[in-house]
Amino acid sequence: MKYFIIFLFIAFVSCKKESKTECDYITNYYQKLYQADIEFETENYKKAFEIYQEAFNSCEPINTEGYNELTNFAETCAILGKNALAIEFIKKQIARGYEIKWFQQNENFNKIFASEEGKKLISEYDYLRNMALSKINLALREEIKQMKIEDQKYRNDNFKENINNQVEIDTYNTNRIIEIFNEFGYPDETVIGSYAVDQAPVHISEMLLHTSDSMRMNYFVPKLTEFVKRGTCSPSTLGNIIDQYYLYNDQAQVYGTYHARGGGYANMIDDLKKVDSNRISIGLPPLELKEKKDSILKVRYPELL
Repeated sequence: MKYFIIFLFIAFVSCKKESKTECDYITNYYQKLYQADIEFETENYKKAFEIYQEAFNSCEPINTEGYNELTNFAETCAILGKNALAIEFIKKQIARGYEIKWFQQNENFNKIFASEEGKKLISEYDYLRNMALSKINLALREEIKQMKIEDQKYRNDNFKENINNQVEIDTYNTNRIIEIFNEFGYPDETVIGSYAVDQAPVHISEMLLHTSDSMRMNYFVPKLTEFVKRGTCSPSTLGNIIDQYYLYNDQAQVYGTYHARGGGYANMIDDLKKVDSNRISIGLPPLELKEKKDSILKVRYPELL
């Protein structure tokens, strides 16, 4: 009987771990994240903490493009005096290539770094940083940097005269991205590191906008949907490549990821409830939450918007 109970416990724990590993981020994570983010941005830290925890209990915490939840949760914990959790999430960011100085420059972390645990983290930082860089695929990071340069080679000047050359580059990049997907999965910051590795934005999202219509809709959309569910690809990347396809083919966008130059949204379907339903179905926040976030950022960082 004793061994049977132990077996059941091990099976339960194993199933629990497997369930979390196989989490569908679209269903279980993103919408909680967006709610927590608004609470964080409006300084309702206790409520933010509760909702972040709900999201993180459903799926492994990640950094969603534009939300940086690992850092924000660490800051929330620091403000609430939850030092051990704050340090745990600082370490998660260091493991992705983030530098400790970004935390040290934020006064909300002062008490953390003044504590014994914080001092220990500072003393371990060089080791943790080197470990992080050793696990990041720096060769792939450099390759994607070069692919991005090639992607823009003829797009700024003399595009018409060099369109065949650019098509050749785009075809190469498309095929190489497929190879990368097959070998590494989506090259997110757990694979190639974050911006903080070398202060350069390294991602493939812009190149995905230059794939052919057929390849995009038949291969990349299903593949990226799979990656969004796994939490490795940002929902905005998926929404962008679909909306751009519709707009470039004189149709209305369905996710509202493109704005018009004079304000508002570029040609979009009229049914806003349907837009929200579409957005939620791929992990984007409903328009109301998106616009609330935008308004907060516009006040805080007017030079960026």
